Amino acid sequence: MELTIRDITGEVIKVDNLAAAIRQCRDCMNSPYKMPSGHTVGDNHAYMLKQLLALRKQRRQPPR
Repeated sequence: MELTIRDITGEVIKVDNLAAAIRQCRDCMNSPYKMPSGHTVGDNHAYMLKQLLALRKQRRQPPR
């Protein structure tokens, strides 16, 4: 099952390894560097982290 999220600019990001993606977002959340869109890299990673955590929660719930 291929997982996808969107970054803060709306670009689709494919996620191959959920745990690694969560770790990367947590590591980069405090980055002050600006992106061409005007947002910081940290803002972007915080935005994506919310989606990743929701995906992880969804995957951990037993099917009904």
